[in-house]
Amino acid sequence: MEKCECKTSVKKELCNTQYLRRLWIMVLRKQEILAYCAAGVAFHMIASAFNFYYVKVFINHYHIEETWFQIAQTFHMIWTSISNPLFAYIQDGSKLKISRTRRESILYCGPLFAFSFIVPWFPWGDSSWLVGLHLIITFFLWDTMFTFIGLAVSSLFTEISRDTEDRIKLTRYAQMASILGGPSVMLLEFSSDSLHNFKAFQITSVCVAVCACSLFYYSGLNAHTEYDVKKLEKYELSKNSRVNVNKETYTNQVCQLFYDRNFIAFIVSNFCHAFHKTFLNSFIAIVCDQLISEDDVPLGVRKLFYGGISLMSTFVIILVTTFVSRYSYYYVIRSAFVYIVFAGFVMLHIGQDHPWCLMVFLLADNCASGATFSLFNMPLADIADDNKSKYNRKQPISSTVFGISALLSKPALSLSPMVTVSILNHYGYSELKNNTVEASHELKHAMFLLICLYPIAIGLVQLIAWSFFDIKQKTVQINVL
Repeated sequence: MEKCECKTSVKKELCNTQYLRRLWIMVLRKQEILAYCAAGVAFHMIASAFNFYYVKVFINHYHIEETWFQIAQTFHMIWTSISNPLFAYIQDGSKLKISRTRRESILYCGPLFAFSFIVPWFPWGDSSWLVGLHLIITFFLWDTMFTFIGLAVSSLFTEISRDTEDRIKLTRYAQMASILGGPSVMLLEFSSDSLHNFKAFQITSVCVAVCACSLFYYSGLNAHTEYDVKKLEKYELSKNSRVNVNKETYTNQVCQLFYDRNFIAFIVSNFCHAFHKTFLNSFIAIVCDQLISEDDVPLGVRKLFYGGISLMSTFVIILVTTFVSRYSYYYVIRSAFVYIVFAGFVMLHIGQDHPWCLMVFLLADNCASGATFSLFNMPLADIADDNKSKYNRKQPISSTVFGISALLSKPALSLSPMVTVSILNHYGYSELKNNTVEASHELKHAMFLLICLYPIAIGLVQLIAWSFFDIKQKTVQINVL
C-alpha cells in the first residue's frame, strides 16, 4: 500500500488521512468484530428474557385486567409502526450527538436499553389503571430502545466492512454470541424458581441488565467504522472549502428505496419469511401436541424437541456460513427456498401418520427458515451499499434501509397468527381449547395441511421474488473516497 502523491497540501493531507485510516481499519478489525459481538450478546441477553417473561409477570403476578392488556398492546402496535421510520430518520439524517455514529448510538443509548429491561419487573401499585399504565410505559420505553439499538447494531453490520467475507464472519460470530446470551432465561428461571421467588427474580434481572450495560458500553467504545472518520473529514472539509453538500429529504430517500427492484424483491421475500417463521414459533407446539401422541413419541422427547429447536437452528446457521463463503448468500438463500418447497411436497406425500418423519420435517423446516433469516442482514447491507453508490452518498443510509424493511415485514407477525387461528377455528379448534376433548380428524388434517402447504406456497412466492434480486455475488473493497 502506497501513499498518494498530491500536488496541493489539502489533497496531500486528505490522502495521508485516508492512508492512515486504511492502516487503522486493518489493525482494529478483530476489535471491531469483538465489539459487534458484544452488542449482539447484550441485545440477545435482555431481549430473550423480556419476551419470555413480560406476559407471564403482568398476567400471573400483577394480575392485569384483560382490557388494560389489550389497550397496552394496541398502543404498542401503533408506536412500533411509528418508531421504525422515525428512528431510522434520526440515525441517518440528524446531527444529534447520540446518533452521529453507530458507535455513539450504542454508547449513549445502550444503558437506557438495559434500564428499560428492568422497568417491568418492579410493580408501581395494585390498582388496575396503575398496572395498565405500567405496561403501557414499559412497552413505550422497551420498544423505543429496542428499535433504536436494533437499528444501530444492524447498521453497524453494514458499515464495519463492505467486504463479503468480513460480513460472513460477523454473521458466524453473531450466532455464536447469541448462544452466550441465551442462558439469561435459564438463569432467571433457576434463581427465581420460575417466578415463585419474585425478589430473587428482580435481583437477578438487575444483574443481567448490568452485564448487558457493560457489554453495550464496551461496544460503544470500540465499534468504530470507516464512516466515523469520514464524518469528521466531511466536517473539516466543509469548513475549509466551498463545496456544497446536497441535503436530501428523508421522504426522497424512502421513495428511492421503493424504486429499487432489489429492495422490493427482498421485502416480498422477507414478508413471506416473517409469516412462515411466526407460524413455526407460535404453532409448532400446538400442532405437535395434536398430531403426535404420547404413545408414538414420549412426552419427554417432545419437550426436548421443543427446547432444542432454536439451538439446532443456531448450529445450522454457523455451518451454513461456510457455504456462503463459497457460493454467495444469494444461492444459499435460493437453495433454502427450493428445499422448503421440496420438503413440503415430500411430507405431504408421506402423510400425517408418521410422527417421527413429521418431527424431522418440522425441525429441518425451522432450521432452514432460521438459517435464511440469519443471512438476511447481508442482502440488506448490499442494498444499502448499492444505494450509496447509485446516489453518490458519503455514507449508506443503513438505518433507513433496515428500518423500512422492518416496518414492512412487521404486519406479517400479526397476519400469520390471525390467518392460522381463523383456519383452525373453522375446523373446531376453539371448541377444543374450551373443552378437554380430542381433536377431530378434520382438525388434525387441517393442521397437517397447514404444516405442508404453508412452506410450499410461501417458498414458491419467495423463489419468484428472489429471482428479481440481482446482487448475486458481491465482494468489494472498502471505498474510502
